[in-house]
Amino acid sequence: MNWNQWIRQIHRWIAIAFTATVIANFIALAQSAGAMPSPWVTYSPLPPLALLLLTGLYMFVLPHATQWRGRRRAVGQEDQAAQDGNRRIR
Repeated sequence: MNWNQWIRQIHRWIAIAFTATVIANFIALAQSAGAMPSPWVTYSPLPPLALLLLTGLYMFVLPHATQWRGRRRAVGQEDQAAQDGNRRIR
C-alpha cells in the first residue's frame, strides 16, 4: 500500500470517528433536557474534523501537484533532449 492509499484509508476511518462523535453529541444534547452537556462532549467532534480537513486538503491538492510535477519533468526532459541534440551536432 502506497502513501496515497494510506491517506485515503485514514481519511475514511477518521470520517467514521467524526460521524460517531457527532451522533454522540446529538444524543447527549437530547438527554440533557435543555441543559448544555459538558464541554468535552460538545467539542469532541473537533479533533476528527481537523484531521479530516488536513487529509482532505492533501487529497484535493494531490492531482494538481502530480500534474505540476509531470509538467516540470516534461520540461526537464525537453531541456535534456535539446542538450543531447546539441552534443550530437557538434
